[in-house]
Amino acid sequence: MKLYTLCTLMKFLVAFNNFKGSLSNEAACRIAAETLRGLGHEATPLPLGDGGRGTFSFLRDQAGIQVRSHSITGAFGDPRTARSWWKKSQSGMCQIFLESTDAIGYPPSDPEKRDALGATSRGLGEWLLQFERDLRGEAAELFIGLGDSAISDAGKGMLDVLSGRTFPHWKITVLCDVENPLCGPKGSARVFSPQKGATPSEVTLIENKHLHFAKKIQSRFGFRVEDMPRTGSAGGLAAALYAFVGGKLVSGSQWVLQESNFEQVLREHDVLMVGEGKSDSQTLSGKSPWAAIQVAEKLGKKSVLISGALGEGADQIQAKGLVAKVGCGREPDPKRALERALELTVRSLS
Repeated sequence: MKLYTLCTLMKFLVAFNNFKGSLSNEAACRIAAETLRGLGHEATPLPLGDGGRGTFSFLRDQAGIQVRSHSITGAFGDPRTARSWWKKSQSGMCQIFLESTDAIGYPPSDPEKRDALGATSRGLGEWLLQFERDLRGEAAELFIGLGDSAISDAGKGMLDVLSGRTFPHWKITVLCDVENPLCGPKGSARVFSPQKGATPSEVTLIENKHLHFAKKIQSRFGFRVEDMPRTGSAGGLAAALYAFVGGKLVSGSQWVLQESNFEQVLREHDVLMVGEGKSDSQTLSGKSPWAAIQVAEKLGKKSVLISGALGEGADQIQAKGLVAKVGCGREPDPKRALERALELTVRSLS
C-alpha cells in the first residue's frame, strides 16, 4: 500500500458516490468535508454518481432547476413517488433528468427485498408516458440514469406499457453505470442477477430470455445488442432503451464528470478523496470512483479511496497505489464510522 506525505494544510476534493444502505453521496460528502475542515484542511464536496441514486445531486443547486413528482408503480408492484429535475437549456429546450431507480429500484420500505424474476420495469414506462402528457408535444432532452436496479427483465415491463409508442421529438441519453453487455459471461444475468436474488437455475433462465430478446432485436432492427457494451446495465433495460426508445448509451460516470466540470474543479485541489459502499471488480467497470481516480492520475493529483467494504478485485485497486480504508460498516453509526475512517486516513497521509 502506497502512502503519501502531505503538507500541514491540504485542499481536498471530496467526490463520494453512495455508501449504499448507510449514507447518500450528498450526506457522505457533507460529513467528510466538515470532518476534514475540523482537522485543519480545506475541503470541497462534489457528490458523484454513475447512473444510480444521487447521479444528479450536483444539479440540484443550479439556478432554474424545478423538481417534479409523479406517482408510478414500483418494481414489485408497490406505489412509488418518482422525482425528476427539469430545466431549460441555453437553447431553450426542456431538459429532464431522472434516476430510474425511483421506478425500478428496491422498495424504500423494504430495501432487502429480492425477486429477480418478478421485478418489473413497468414503472419507467408509466413515468415516460406522464412526461409525454406533461410536455404536450414539446421537444425535450431526457437524461435517464441507470443503476441501483432490482430488475432483470431487459425492459419488458416498460415496453409492455409503452405498447410500441416512440418519442421521436425527444433526444434521450441513457447514463449506464456499468460497461457489461446484455449476454455472455460478463452479461447482465450472470453478473448481476445473483445479486438480485436469482438462483443458478434462474440465472440460466434469465440469460436465455435475454438471448431471445437480443435475437428479436436483431431480426427487427438488423443490429446486435447481446455483446454491445453497456446494454446489460439495469438488468438489460439499457438494451431496450437503445433499441426501442432511441436512447444513446453513454458512461454514466464520464457524463457526470464532464457535466459537473470535475476536472476543472480538481485542478484547484491537492488531493482527491473518493468513496463508495463496496469496492470490488465492479468499481473498475465504469463506476464513478474509478473514473474520478483516472482523471486525478492524468492531472498528477493524489487520490484516496475510502470504502465501506472491500470485495473481490479490490486488490487491483490497491495495486494502483491508492490508500483504501474500510470505513462505514464497522460501527453502528455510519456518520461516526466515516469520521473515524477519515481521521485514520488523514493521519496515515501526514
